[in-house]
Amino acid sequence: MSTPEAITGHYIDVKGTRTFYDEIGDGKPLVCVHTAGASSLEYHLALPLYASQGFHVFALDLPGHSRSYPVNWTQHRSIHQHAEFVHEFVLALGLDDPVITGCSIGGDITFDYAVNHWRDMAAGIPMEGLGRSPTFPCPDSMVHPAWAPGWQDMIERAAVESLGRNVSEEKQNELRWQHKNAQVSAVGDLEAWSQHDVLADLDKVERPMLVIRGDDDFWVPKELVEESVNRLPNGEAIHLPNVGHYPMFEDPQLVAKITGDFCRKHGLL
Repeated sequence: MSTPEAITGHYIDVKGTRTFYDEIGDGKPLVCVHTAGASSLEYHLALPLYASQGFHVFALDLPGHSRSYPVNWTQHRSIHQHAEFVHEFVLALGLDDPVITGCSIGGDITFDYAVNHWRDMAAGIPMEGLGRSPTFPCPDSMVHPAWAPGWQDMIERAAVESLGRNVSEEKQNELRWQHKNAQVSAVGDLEAWSQHDVLADLDKVERPMLVIRGDDDFWVPKELVEESVNRLPNGEAIHLPNVGHYPMFEDPQLVAKITGDFCRKHGLL
């Protein structure tokens, strides 16, 4: 018989929306936000490792993704909508000065959260996120899945192709399945990514921010990461060799250590 994991799943009402999250550990609250069209499953390898660094970890399914219902039965279409929901999630749980981290749209959400709610967070760690992210074309024909019958297969292929070059076939198949369950919401997510821009407001953020980027990620150019970091009063970036668009899934041990080291450097752990 296998040993049960220490990760526990919960539901909570966030502004009238039935919302799922995974939880593990104790200590400094760390809120994890997933990529477009995916769920908290992307963090299942990282969650125990974050906990071992001294975090009390919460990884939610964004509205309309996996086990969370959409708000008013309509998918979000902006990064700001997602970020405000994450803030409401933090308030609903009563978390005190959490560290916010997220990947891809979750990274953009971390930037938006920091711009609007930096007083309510201890630090931000966006992964594969940008202050502005005009790197995915999202014409109207792609915003309506019925007009693009190959959309589901395309987003799964896009996810797998943006992994680091050394990721195993087993992990590629796992990631593909993680993206199969929220295709309608993924359309809104990628529309949100293509329109996201809080660059002009990053100088407001008075909390430490660490941007983690994989060198193999073609969606997030190094130049745009540096553009974002240069606008932050207390920002830095780290570029990981042989890692792609999913650092916490591709190398969870390294990402957990980087996260813990960064927070200890700033006296948060």
